[in-house]
Amino acid sequence: MGGYLRALVIALAVPVLNHLFMGLAGFLQLRSWSATWGEAIRTASQAPLNYALVQAASVGVIFIVAFPHKRRDGGLLESVHVRPLIGGIVALCFIAGAFMQLPLAEVGNLAQEVWPVSFDELARRHRLINPRTWWGGISALLALVLVAPVTEELLFRGWLLPDLKEQYGETRGLLWSSALFGLAHIEAAAVLYAALGGLVLGAVALRTKSTLASIAMHAGVNALPLLLPATLIRVEGFNTLGQQVEHISWWLLLLAGAGATGALMIVWRSTADDG
Repeated sequence: MGGYLRALVIALAVPVLNHLFMGLAGFLQLRSWSATWGEAIRTASQAPLNYALVQAASVGVIFIVAFPHKRRDGGLLESVHVRPLIGGIVALCFIAGAFMQLPLAEVGNLAQEVWPVSFDELARRHRLINPRTWWGGISALLALVLVAPVTEELLFRGWLLPDLKEQYGETRGLLWSSALFGLAHIEAAAVLYAALGGLVLGAVALRTKSTLASIAMHAGVNALPLLLPATLIRVEGFNTLGQQVEHISWWLLLLAGAGATGALMIVWRSTADDG
């Protein structure tokens, strides 16, 4: 199977397995097999912890079935380029990711103007990142800031990006791995901002030669909605929920863009480009 096609199959296996495992989790919660698949999915999706378990299971299965362990030297972490970095670089990547969340959120808002998302789905997502209990908060933190960044970065930036770079060169590898990262998010609006985010995450992983940097940045992107709820600071178009699409103010987008750019410039200057 060609490199591009094989990578496509691996990437699309993520949402397929997520859907399968989420449905199974829903049936287990309902303790009944008489419910519809849609009912099972809706039931399971109400618990943030299920997202962590499902994502970990899906990526774990893919690594067990398809990862070419025999062709890799060193341990698994070295095989997916998890290499140590000085703490300052990791922290800067996290900060850059947090700043980058706002422009990416606005891309999602613009995409919703073309590909609308139902209010019920938006409300479900809002509840996910605005937990009302301490357990819900811990579960959301685990799912969004730990499991999702680690599993997705190990797969897309630790495995697929280096393989595609080796076969087709750095530029093609970066573009294709980013496109696959977007496609793995399925929904039209999510595909767009995930692909754009994937470009930056991939560039950071290539520059630092460590997936640890992109994991930190991805964690920063996912952490901001939990760290900045509307109850703390209300930001229209970011942490608000309405029937109509809202947009983030241009000055806040400029500020966030400047913050992300500044943090990444320091990362670039602090890491050697050895080729």
